[in-house]
Amino acid sequence: MLAYEKEGDYLMEQGEYETALKQYITARKFFKTPLRLFYKCGEACRVMKDYDKAEFYYQKVFTENDTNDLIKDFPFLHLNLAEVSISNGNLFSAKEILDSLLIKAQDPNIIQKAKHKLKEIDWIIDNNRLVYGNSVENLGKNVNNESSQTSHFVLNDSILFLTNIDYKKIVEDNITYYKDMYQQIYTSKIDSNSHSLAKHYDIEEINKKRRNITNISFDILDQTAYFTLCSSYDNEKCYIYSSVLKEGKYQKAKKLNKKINLKGFNNTQPNIGIYNNEKILYFSSNREGGYGGYDLYYYVLDGKENEVINLGPTINTEGDEITPFYSMKDNSLYFSSNYHLGFGGYDIFQSEGWATRWTTPQNLLQPINSPANDIFPVIVEPEEKGYLTSNREGSYANNNKTCCNDIYRFEIAGMPEVSTMEEIKNKTNFSPVFDLPLQLFFHNDQPNPQSNSTTTNIDYQECYKEYKSMSNIYKAESTRYINDSTENIIIDSFENFFQIHIDKGMNKLNHMCDYLYNKLLSGEKIDISIIGYSSSLHNNMYNYALSERRIGTIINYISKWNDAKLKPFLSNKANDNLPYLNIKTLAMGKLESKSENPKNAIERRKSIYKIDAMYERRIEIRLIEIRK
Repeated sequence: MLAYEKEGDYLMEQGEYETALKQYITARKFFKTPLRLFYKCGEACRVMKDYDKAEFYYQKVFTENDTNDLIKDFPFLHLNLAEVSISNGNLFSAKEILDSLLIKAQDPNIIQKAKHKLKEIDWIIDNNRLVYGNSVENLGKNVNNESSQTSHFVLNDSILFLTNIDYKKIVEDNITYYKDMYQQIYTSKIDSNSHSLAKHYDIEEINKKRRNITNISFDILDQTAYFTLCSSYDNEKCYIYSSVLKEGKYQKAKKLNKKINLKGFNNTQPNIGIYNNEKILYFSSNREGGYGGYDLYYYVLDGKENEVINLGPTINTEGDEITPFYSMKDNSLYFSSNYHLGFGGYDIFQSEGWATRWTTPQNLLQPINSPANDIFPVIVEPEEKGYLTSNREGSYANNNKTCCNDIYRFEIAGMPEVSTMEEIKNKTNFSPVFDLPLQLFFHNDQPNPQSNSTTTNIDYQECYKEYKSMSNIYKAESTRYINDSTENIIIDSFENFFQIHIDKGMNKLNHMCDYLYNKLLSGEKIDISIIGYSSSLHNNMYNYALSERRIGTIINYISKWNDAKLKPFLSNKANDNLPYLNIKTLAMGKLESKSENPKNAIERRKSIYKIDAMYERRIEIRLIEIRK
């Protein structure tokens, strides 16, 4: 009766999911229509990654229900059912569930998640095929067993480092219990396409017995091992340590600094990447201030007290990003995400770059990814192959075919094509990551000179054409009374300003509008932040109004762009009562100006053509943000 259910609830809290499920199944016998117990059985199976049984129990809630408001009683039922249905490959069933949820749901958070899942389903349908030439193979029983294994690092192309779970198996009253469970580092020797029997890594300074040691990686150049020490086998309260190899012996492990190991949060899965001779520690953490649950961060290891930096919104999402691996072979970060569009659960992605500059992550597609969880990518250099960890069907599990992680080897016929960093820097299209803040510049007192109005009918393209036409006037004015020895230097500097800042800015503004249009057509809601500035000439109130007019030229340009295609998005409101394209503005006037404001008329004229004043007469599009 209730005692069985309460015992099941307690066991769920303790992480004893299999035993909890048995208690819920027993409790069901005492109820005619035990909807909440069906749901709890589904939850237990879902966290055990038994997607097939979880889908069954969630569906039972629907089929056994007569009058209950399921959305009210089980707010996450539809989402969880859709999640396990996708992991089972039942895409159309998942779509029907989500469509029915959107008809009745009122919670904005649930609605947003349902729409994202539907978007994911459409992506899966479009990409549900194997990439020719790519292959994935289970490493076999020398490495994998009925518990979970995870891949971490390949040393010198000859030794695979992995994590295995050591445990004691106890059976009492036909119920199996697992006791004394600890994560420990193991190694397996690589010989061509075979792997030796995995053995315990007997380095006491790193792999202490009866401790949870995992996620090992190495800095080969500095002969340093990095790894994670956790308080439990299911990765709670994890911190990153390192141990240096000196004279053939690893030294006592040291906990990395408090910025990396932020107290109260998990800090885990360290990996070293080197770019331009700069050594960077990449890791995953669920600390506050990120974009979602677990985000990826980096820390420069140069002996200085640096800051921990989030990799940014190109990589991190409102979901979880984990298991980073940086490949020096192609200067790419390989990682797993459960929110970037994929086949279900965690998928493995590739993004070229470093620090906070990244190309759009590319899904490695099937067969490398699957409807299950695909994590811990390890790239072996120089060959196009690597290792991954997955609970996909085909793993060495006993009863639950998707319960446990095995390690797989994969080979890639060709990595997904991504632009090189140089191509991205020189691209003509628009990317918020690389092109913001976008600066757009104005001639003195433009638009509408000698006006106190805060509004204008002029759009930025008109301002640009006028400013561009004055380039030789600027050169002439700026080189007045300058001797020949420096004249060419000044002219070159003005040519660079007009070409690099004026022309490129106009070009980027056009591509920005194209970017906005495509995003809005796909159903996104967008916020733009624009700040207006002026030089020091004139008084504060005048320059405030001038900054407002400059911002107005950008809004007018966006409204008129490409036969006014964006105009409806500026006026039509979304379900949050804001325009689909919502523009936030801030007029700064001359608050940040450092240029001169001379009283002499001749000097005032000269100041107009000085390069510092030219940089100050601008607007900045600071932020383009997808609104939830």
